[in-house]
Amino acid sequence: MHSLFALIRRGARHPAARVLVTLAAFAIFLHSIDLGSAVSRFSHLNFGWALLAMVLAGLSVVASIVEWGALLRGLGKRIGWHYLGAWYMKGLFINQVLPAGVGSDAVRAVQVGRSVGHGPVIASLVGSRMAGTLGMAFWGLGGALLSSTVFHTTDVIGFAAFSGAMLTAWGLSMVAEQAFARIRGRDPEGRSWRTHRATERFGAFLRSLANFRGVPQAVLLSIVAGGVGWGLNLVSMEAFSRALGYDISWGVFAVALPLALVVTFIPISANGIGIREGVLVLLLVQFHVPVAVAAAMALFVDFQLLPFAAAGGVVHLAEATVRSAYRRLFQCGHMGSVLGPAHAVLHWVVAPEAMVEISRG
Repeated sequence: MHSLFALIRRGARHPAARVLVTLAAFAIFLHSIDLGSAVSRFSHLNFGWALLAMVLAGLSVVASIVEWGALLRGLGKRIGWHYLGAWYMKGLFINQVLPAGVGSDAVRAVQVGRSVGHGPVIASLVGSRMAGTLGMAFWGLGGALLSSTVFHTTDVIGFAAFSGAMLTAWGLSMVAEQAFARIRGRDPEGRSWRTHRATERFGAFLRSLANFRGVPQAVLLSIVAGGVGWGLNLVSMEAFSRALGYDISWGVFAVALPLALVVTFIPISANGIGIREGVLVLLLVQFHVPVAVAAAMALFVDFQLLPFAAAGGVVHLAEATVRSAYRRLFQCGHMGSVLGPAHAVLHWVVAPEAMVEISRG
């Protein structure tokens, strides 16, 4: 029996299995809804409300950049907001090309870490995730208090516990380095793991988290930005529901979206695609939202960030173009005269720090 469970676990982790589950889940989602009715909703959009929804989504992206950058800059890494914003947008692009919830974080950890150190970057990414999740928990608690579904009490208790867990996580992150140092200090002499490179890197990461104790303003700014960003996202969803001709309160999304996003952490599909949409539709229906509107909102969640991911793709293309131009111009020997106009045209897209990295490369 144990070997059977082990075989199932190995099969579930295989990329091909996740692709199959994703395709099956999305097929079930499409079969369970009236796709024609959902798509027809988009053909009768109120463009004023739709534009407001996209503007609010853009502002939530800006808040997410501040949420991450406040922590990284708070650790003394003085890198420009242009550079941080460019990498955040490129991360959105990577998540669309390679559907994986941590794809953006992994790339930023590796690439930005080369410039400012991997420990601080990873700590800032983890901290920004905690800040955003704490904001989501608080908004969810507010939405649960305002809701009137049969799950009202359960929702309130659940989001209250969720908020408490995230506050506890923040507290533990500040003292984890001290506990880890004590554990390492008690280990008998001669144990190889004490000097292993992995534990040294983990210790550096914990030290970076502990450094947040010395910059409470940065932590507070990140948490506020996380809360504001999630609130903007919820209001964006409400605005888009009005664009579809149906008013769904932000409180409904505050409760439904976190529950739907939980499935993205279940490693049985590519970033929860197909399963997430089905769960969101099911939850919205519990709030008496018509199935067609709920399906349209689920599709909006999927495509909401596409314009900003496309902007990240433009940034990546601009940097690749500049890098290629540097390589060719060095070969031709006409660096100064030809690069000037190209640099001026691309200056608004490529961050100055990226230009320095490209020139060094």
